[in-house]
Amino acid sequence: MKIQNKLTLIFSCVFGVILLFLIIGVYRYYSNKVHDDYFDRLHLQAAVKVDLIDGSTVDKDVLHLLYANTPVRMEPWVTIYNDSGKLVYRDSSAVLTLKQQMRIYAEIKAAGKYEAWFGKNQLYGMLIQGQRGLYVVSAMGYDVRGMSQLETLRMVLGVAYLGVMLLVILTVRLFTKQAFNPISRMTKKVSDITDLHQLDIRLDEGNRKDELAHLAITFNNMLSQLRSSFDAQKQLVYNMSHELRTPLSAIVTELELVNDSSGSKEDYRQAVKKVLSDSHRLVKLSNDLLDMAKANYGLSEIATRVVRIDEILLEACRMEQDPDKGYKVQIVFDKEELPDDRLISLHGNEYLLIVAFRNLIDNACKYSSDHFCELHISSEASEVIISVVDHGIGIKQEELESIFNPFFRGQNQSFAEGNGIGLSLTKRIIEMHGGSITVNSVPGYTVFTVRLHNLI
Repeated sequence: MKIQNKLTLIFSCVFGVILLFLIIGVYRYYSNKVHDDYFDRLHLQAAVKVDLIDGSTVDKDVLHLLYANTPVRMEPWVTIYNDSGKLVYRDSSAVLTLKQQMRIYAEIKAAGKYEAWFGKNQLYGMLIQGQRGLYVVSAMGYDVRGMSQLETLRMVLGVAYLGVMLLVILTVRLFTKQAFNPISRMTKKVSDITDLHQLDIRLDEGNRKDELAHLAITFNNMLSQLRSSFDAQKQLVYNMSHELRTPLSAIVTELELVNDSSGSKEDYRQAVKKVLSDSHRLVKLSNDLLDMAKANYGLSEIATRVVRIDEILLEACRMEQDPDKGYKVQIVFDKEELPDDRLISLHGNEYLLIVAFRNLIDNACKYSSDHFCELHISSEASEVIISVVDHGIGIKQEELESIFNPFFRGQNQSFAEGNGIGLSLTKRIIEMHGGSITVNSVPGYTVFTVRLHNLI
């Protein structure tokens, strides 16, 4: 069932039940009032007949004649006994049996007052003190006018109920349709986006204040992220193809030359050396891509533990200070003593953090003529700060905003080999750990600053 129909049904049912209880309450109140009024009239009619019999010489047969021709039996049937139980007066049309009259007589004598229903007839009994003694009087009748009024009231309330419910259903239907119009338009627009595969189309954000506007804004943001992801995916495939093609083409070329020539041993050795170099580039590219895939997981989806940042840096330095590379790294604590281990400890994935700092160290040493860099460790409030400083060729200002993009290579790419993944991977790992990374660079000086939340 559609939400629009469901809301119409629920609201109509709730309103219908409330209105029904209200109508029943009104009818019950008016019905009780009509019945009470008729009991009062029975009381009055009985008292009048007692006065006629007790205070005058009017014969009871004359009274029968007076009330016998009353149309539609408007007058009640009255029965009068004296205190000793002798019948003084009874309407000839009385419908109660003698046994019923005796039971009623006993009830009135015992309680002094008696009200009851006999089918559709109401009966009122009481004790009346007259000039000739105490009388036990009962009056019973059918409230023709009152019952007619109640029947009319039932009909009016029933018609009113149906009319109001019809009006409510139509009104609710109209309002829900108006309320769901934006959702219908939004659904159609989303269907168009899906059918046409056009991620550039955006939903109307309306006044940007209500819930639907917030939903549209959220959906548009999701579309923007999807578009960015697809664009990044296309760019990644293009860059990977380019990066893989270059070393593979070189390997194929070298092997073809070796296969087609009868060169010396030295020529073969140089060819194998070049093939190995290109193979290492492929291995490095593959490892970087695997690490980037790991970094795309959330921190909650990978194994984490409490690690010390100085131990992470020492391990990264050990792995990068390869004699073949000639890299030299110095770790410097900006304070002579760090009072609390928690200042340099954090929750994180040890492997990924080592990968991130290895990339920074490799970058710093690779683009420095002396292959030397410094790692400065300091703390500030709830953060541990690591600065990677080198005195190399620097990065041009116009390239600073792009260096963290995957496969970006600056104008200094001729200075050293690389695949353009390292800094992008590093930024992803740092941000995955809730940290940040910034860079400042001038010719002869570059510093990458990493901030991570410690255990304080």
